[in-house]
Amino acid sequence: MAAQIKHFFVLMMENRSFDHMLGFLKSATYPIEGLNGNESNLDSTGNSITVSPTAQYSGDLTGDPNHHFPDVTQQLYGTLTPASGQQPDMSGFVKNYENVTNDRGRAANIMKCFAPDKLPVLTTLARQYAVCDHWFSSIPGPTLPNRLYAHCGTSRGRLDMAPEYIQGFYTVYEELAKNGVRSTIFYQDWSGTLSFAGLLLHQNLFFDDFANFAARCAGPEDEMPAYCFIEPRYNPESDGSGGTYAANDQHPDNDVGAGESLILNVYNAIRSNDALWQSSVLVIVYDEHGGIYDHVLPVAMISPDGLSSVDPAFDFTLSGIRVPAVVVSPYIAAGTISNTVFDHTSLIATAMELFVPAKWPSEHLFDRAEKANTILPLLDLTMNPREDRPDFGAAPASSNVLTRVQAAAVPLSDLQVEGVAHADSVNASLPADLQVAKPDGGITAASDAGVYVKQVATATRAYYEGPAS
Repeated sequence: MAAQIKHFFVLMMENRSFDHMLGFLKSATYPIEGLNGNESNLDSTGNSITVSPTAQYSGDLTGDPNHHFPDVTQQLYGTLTPASGQQPDMSGFVKNYENVTNDRGRAANIMKCFAPDKLPVLTTLARQYAVCDHWFSSIPGPTLPNRLYAHCGTSRGRLDMAPEYIQGFYTVYEELAKNGVRSTIFYQDWSGTLSFAGLLLHQNLFFDDFANFAARCAGPEDEMPAYCFIEPRYNPESDGSGGTYAANDQHPDNDVGAGESLILNVYNAIRSNDALWQSSVLVIVYDEHGGIYDHVLPVAMISPDGLSSVDPAFDFTLSGIRVPAVVVSPYIAAGTISNTVFDHTSLIATAMELFVPAKWPSEHLFDRAEKANTILPLLDLTMNPREDRPDFGAAPASSNVLTRVQAAAVPLSDLQVEGVAHADSVNASLPADLQVAKPDGGITAASDAGVYVKQVATATRAYYEGPAS
């Protein structure tokens, strides 16, 4: 009898491109669409900057690379104003990063990629299970609209990070619930989905603290929700004993090793329960490329809803830049390489096809998700479930715990600034007696941001606490 997948886990990390994380895995015996080692960009003086396997966990990208739509346009075409019909050539990454660094030497860091042995968790899972080397972010722009595609199948014609517009979206979690299928969003300090009233009205169904994830995985398999979306920690957070856990989302310039530890913890939690492991598939994917070099051109996409952005002009028929994506399951042969085109709406299509195929396609989740490829062809449910455990070698040499002094010195990244603005918008919607006060001096460090957004998350869930069904 063929096995049945009862649990679909998605861990969505932050802002890294495929070539940056996995490009140097390419070899004669592992022929992924990776790097040859001679790919290059020109800097502003015409010097050629070639890719290199020299990326470090942190320190290379201390100025957050730009990844808003105009910047991605320059990265794709080498100019902010491509001519009508001009084809992207991935030539503008170094010049665009110079706009941030004002330093040609530091701008060259945008071409640095990881040697495979620097990322033993991600690269081992890729080689031991499946790598998807044509998974693209959904739009050529920043975090919020790309994550909206994962949750909702559309950004409703928006390309920006303004917090107010992400309220009122209908999500795949609600569509599954309508058909009797349980979903949970496991978050650590913040989740953009805390803006969705349809989820918050039944928040005890749809949200849980990631601190509970391992225990829930260890419990009865049939008590684990069918679809679990896992968010990383976007800000430093107190460890309760004088130290501070580093952000583990891998957003530049957060410690990539801390994210490696998160990926390993998620895998180990699922793998520790045989019944859960034998009925699960895990996708590790990144929301967008974060302004970092990739050599593969974006691809044509279906507009989800026919809506267009006016300023900047964009009709949502082109993908974003390629991102890392690894699929893990006991029903995947080691060394599987998928060249199928995916974007984040493939997550919606996979969840719906797995759990409510008779109700899919659904008119509520838009055209792109309806047409998206699913990861299901990567699974061979007739094979005996794999019981082997990969050897990850040495643990990542990351700084997972910072001192308070170190944490206070970490400046806010663009994502953290936008996360605070998002939390501000949600906070302002709460009754005055539940609103969270900011520190007297404002939020000037990432550790302050972490405290604030988590307090807003807690207050928001308390306000919306709803029925258990």
